[in-house]
Amino acid sequence: MTGVSESFSDIFLGRQPLIDRQQAVIAYELLFRNTAENLSRITSAKEATADVVCKAFAELGLANALGHQKAFINMDEDFICDDAVEFLPKETVLLEVDAGKGLSPRLLDRCHELRDIGYEFSVSGITSISEPLNLMLRLASYSKVDVGAVTTNGHLSSVLSRLRASQTKLIANRVESAEDKQLCTELGFDIFQGYYFAHPVIVEGRRLDASVQGLIRLINMLNENADLAKIENAFKSEPGLAINLLRLTNSAGAGLNVRISSIRHALTVVGLRQVQRWLSLLIFSHAGSNSNLTNNPLMQLAALRGCFMELLACRCFPAKRDLRDLAFITGLMSFMPAALGISMSDILSQISTTNEVRLALSRREGELGLMLELTERYDNEDIAGTAALLKRVGNKVTLQTLGLCLAETIAWVQQLGSNAD
Repeated sequence: MTGVSESFSDIFLGRQPLIDRQQAVIAYELLFRNTAENLSRITSAKEATADVVCKAFAELGLANALGHQKAFINMDEDFICDDAVEFLPKETVLLEVDAGKGLSPRLLDRCHELRDIGYEFSVSGITSISEPLNLMLRLASYSKVDVGAVTTNGHLSSVLSRLRASQTKLIANRVESAEDKQLCTELGFDIFQGYYFAHPVIVEGRRLDASVQGLIRLINMLNENADLAKIENAFKSEPGLAINLLRLTNSAGAGLNVRISSIRHALTVVGLRQVQRWLSLLIFSHAGSNSNLTNNPLMQLAALRGCFMELLACRCFPAKRDLRDLAFITGLMSFMPAALGISMSDILSQISTTNEVRLALSRREGELGLMLELTERYDNEDIAGTAALLKRVGNKVTLQTLGLCLAETIAWVQQLGSNAD
C-alpha cells in the first residue's frame, strides 16, 4: 500500500457576514468561488449554486463554512424548482431569490410549496415594487435592498414604505461607507451587508473527487430502490463520496448526538432521499469530472486501507461482526488528513463517529487502534513493529495472513477500477 503519491483538488467558497444593528453577525451569505481570488466567474447559475451547496454541506463541512450561523444562498429559478433543493437543511439555509431576474408564476408556486414544508426566503435585487414581488414578499422573511441602486433611481422612500408593509426584515445590501451605514440606520434597516463591514472571506479546503461513473451508478441504484447493502457496498467503492457522506451526517441535522458506526448507518441518518438529492447536486456541479478510482492514487489508498482493515477485523476478531464496519470507517478516515489538508482533530470535530473510532484515530487505542497501528506498521514495511503488534493481538494472524488480506484487498480495488472503466 506504499509508494503512491497524494492526489486531491483545492476547493474555495466565499462567505460574507450579515450584521445586525449591534454589529453582531446573524448569518452569512455563501458565494460561488472557483479560485483563491475573491471573484466569481459564473458560467451557469445552477452549477454555481450546486457548487456552493456541495462545498458548504459536504466537502468543507458545515461548521467550517458557517460556524453556528444561518446561510443565505442565492438561487435561480431552475435550481429552486429542482427537487434537489430539498437536500438543504431548512433549519440552516435561507433560499435567496433575485427579484431583478424575474418572478415567474412557476417560481412563485414552487416557493409556496417550499415555504409550506418549512423553508425561509430572502428576496434580493429589489429596485421597485411589482405585483409578482408583492406575492413573493408574502412568502419571504427577509427583503434585501441594494441601497445605492435604489437611491440612484430615486425610489428609495417609496420602495421602503412598501417593504415595511410586507412585515419582512429589511436588509441593506452593498453598504460601502459610514455614510451608507448611517443613512440605512435612519431609514430603519434591521440588517446590513457590504464592504463597509466586511469583504467576502475565502474558505478553503480540499476534496476527494468522486468519479462521474460512480455518481451515475449510485443515482441509478437509488432510483431503482436497490437494496441498502448494495448501496453501502457501492459507497465503499467510492472513497471520496464515502468520506463526504460521513461529513454530511452533521449537516443533515443529526449533530454530534448521533455517532456514526458504519456507511450504512450514515446512509440511514442522512436518508436515502437526501443522499439522492446530494448526488444530483454533485452532477450539477460537475464534481469529479476528470477523476476516478483508476487515476486517483489517494482514492486507491483510502479504499485499500478501509478494505484491508475490514478483512483484518474478520481475522482478528471473527466473533465481533460490528467491528468490521467500524474498521472500514477507521481505515477510510485515517487518510482524511492527507486528502483534505486538515488535522485529524478538526476532522473528528466535523464527523460524529463512535468513541471506538475516535480513540483509534486520535490515540491508536482499543481494538481498532491496535489494528490501525498494525496496518500502518505493515504498510511502512516495519517488520519488527508488525511482529510486535501481531503478538498483541494474540498471534491470531500471521505475516502470511496479512499478505493474504493485502492480496484480497488489491484484487477488490482493481476490480473497482475496471468496473469504473
